[in-house]
Amino acid sequence: MASVSLQTKTFPKKPVPPGAWDTHHHIFEPHRFPYAKGRHFTPAPATLEDLQAFESAIGVDHVCIAHGLSYGPDCSSLLYYLGLFGGEARGICVLDLESVTDELLDEYHAAGVRSVRLDFNRHKAMDNVDVQAQLIDATSKRLAEWGSHRWSIQIQQPHLEFWSHLREVVHRSSVPIVVDHFALVAGSSYRANDHSTNIQNESYLSEAERVGLETLCETLRNGKLWMKLSAPYRCSNLAPEYNDLRWITRRFVQCNPRRMVWGSDWPHTQRHKDRAGRSTTSVEPFLKIDTRAWIESLSRWMSDDEWHLMWVDNPALLYDYQYLQKQA
Repeated sequence: MASVSLQTKTFPKKPVPPGAWDTHHHIFEPHRFPYAKGRHFTPAPATLEDLQAFESAIGVDHVCIAHGLSYGPDCSSLLYYLGLFGGEARGICVLDLESVTDELLDEYHAAGVRSVRLDFNRHKAMDNVDVQAQLIDATSKRLAEWGSHRWSIQIQQPHLEFWSHLREVVHRSSVPIVVDHFALVAGSSYRANDHSTNIQNESYLSEAERVGLETLCETLRNGKLWMKLSAPYRCSNLAPEYNDLRWITRRFVQCNPRRMVWGSDWPHTQRHKDRAGRSTTSVEPFLKIDTRAWIESLSRWMSDDEWHLMWVDNPALLYDYQYLQKQA
């Protein structure tokens, strides 16, 4: 498959618009909610007050809290924090499908939960597409049995070549599938493990990856798949602008601007590859990320309409928030 060059037009810098959402972040308060045994890492504390100060500083009005995987499937902390927002926040839970009841799903929905986060690490599925498919299928089936209520399923996996198989899983799902962190498409600097390479097309990807990327883009165009433009440091070494992600951002946005949402990934936990050999119980410091510089860079890669959709309209639709209807 021949590489495709994208137009690299630069748009004017834009502010974060009123009504903006941060659709991916965490709260870690182990003094209040102890971490689960068997977790794959131990994050440092990141309090609710810290989160609120961060969102205020960048101009975000609405939050969607992603349940931290270090808590396992016990979502007590998520329900607690959602309660403090008085119905104005949304949440992404983790489920134990073997024990979840309709009553628990009803409780989660009433609290503001609208999505299920799949823990591929726990199920040893990160590098196994068959297990990934099984987990998505089983979760979709369980939500369909319950009634789904405009929920979604959120995944994070690093293999572009898997999308040739996952496309069919997405198509048969009863609910939308949301993909974290640019689908973990590695920018050229990340792939080369340096801080200079800035290739603006997919030429550095393998043939299998290029086929997988085209399949991923096709699935985005069809509307059942959503993309989080989040955590660029998981895909690029070119902080704080991450310019080698410009081409893939434009590719995704051009595929379907109505399926893009933004997430900070605050408080910026370590990258998976940097945890190799570390104790899972040693407290892990957070990365230092210049979020304002990243937002400014991203704003120059998107038109005004695309920018507003990503920050405001799309997340309100995805997470079933009646903000738009209230303002009509």
